[in-house]
Amino acid sequence: MKVFCTLPFTHIYNDSYGVMMPCCHAAVDHPHHKEFEDATFPAPSVKEGFYNYVKSGAMRQLRLDMMQNQPTDFVKDVCRNCVKLENQGLPSYRVPGDINLGGRNLSIKLRLFGNTCNLQCYMCDIKNSNSRIKQTEKMMEFNPEVGQMLRYSDLSEELKVKGGFDLSVSDPDTFNKCIEDIKKIANKIQSITIIGGEPFILSSHYKLLDALIDCGEAENIVLRYDSNLTKLHWSGCHIKDYVARFKKIRISLSLDGYGNLNDYIRFPSKWDEIVNNYHQVKEYADINISTTLTALSVLRLDELYQWVNSQNLNTQWNTLHWPEVARIESLHPNIRKRLVKKYENTELEFLCKELSKHILDWEEKWKKFISYLEAIDHVNGTDYKSVFPELCDLSEDR
Repeated sequence: MKVFCTLPFTHIYNDSYGVMMPCCHAAVDHPHHKEFEDATFPAPSVKEGFYNYVKSGAMRQLRLDMMQNQPTDFVKDVCRNCVKLENQGLPSYRVPGDINLGGRNLSIKLRLFGNTCNLQCYMCDIKNSNSRIKQTEKMMEFNPEVGQMLRYSDLSEELKVKGGFDLSVSDPDTFNKCIEDIKKIANKIQSITIIGGEPFILSSHYKLLDALIDCGEAENIVLRYDSNLTKLHWSGCHIKDYVARFKKIRISLSLDGYGNLNDYIRFPSKWDEIVNNYHQVKEYADINISTTLTALSVLRLDELYQWVNSQNLNTQWNTLHWPEVARIESLHPNIRKRLVKKYENTELEFLCKELSKHILDWEEKWKKFISYLEAIDHVNGTDYKSVFPELCDLSEDR
């Protein structure tokens, strides 16, 4: 079946290592971690320039192959994550649609400004949060196996030593080159998505906003944010101050549970503070909910879904790829069976195929999952059993 994705035509992305990729889920020859050891698609540094990457031979070939009647082996290889999700009956990240190659057609997604984050989300890839790196190091003291679970060894030496980074401080020449690159193509940019870390506490990202205002293109650009919405300002800058200067602001609010469930999953967030900030921001920004499907979030996803519907919000479902220990498949099979019965014939029925999978090594995965939660509780001072009592009931469903 043909699956056409617009991202190779309209998207520029870089990760926390300053590496450029077709999108954040593509299988590439990454210089800092070998998640896909057989991947050959190049992943150069932002130092080589966004514009040069978009025009590179590899990206041109990917676009040509994407337009074929059937997916080529090249597309299947680069897009293997999405192919796998689709085969499992889960939402993938591929973006279908028509291509308009004229005018403003570029959507840039940047982790350019640093990995500073105030939360320690249990399913977050540790390279994307300085708080998670510190938390992981403490968990490793309690249980050394956590380092392997979270791929601590794959971190660059700079992240191991410093934890966090701000590109404008650590490498101002590269930062300024990136800003100049973006300004050169600003008249082609439809939207810019800022991800972190937590965007609103990344002071460098405000420098980009100022640069776009100075070059006269801000009013034509939509700002998009992936945010936990726990903070709305930093170092004297408030996102509200930029609203009138840009075409529109859209925020993808990351929520993975209702109430104290979200506070555990996205520790140390406070549900009431997030809701209060949400009500402030919705006065001047379009908001949707982004929920990551993990072993914890699926336990009572119906409660969050009910709240989301009460606010007339749309939800984007994200299937967790890494860390493996937090995936849905780590749940005990008897818990997964109960969830299948719970979600059958509901709007969350799409989860049932994944929940019904037969996991050959489920005992090992379950053991790792519980040991991981115990390490989290040891460091955070939390108690997973009180927040998620259903994890303590392993009885066979009758």
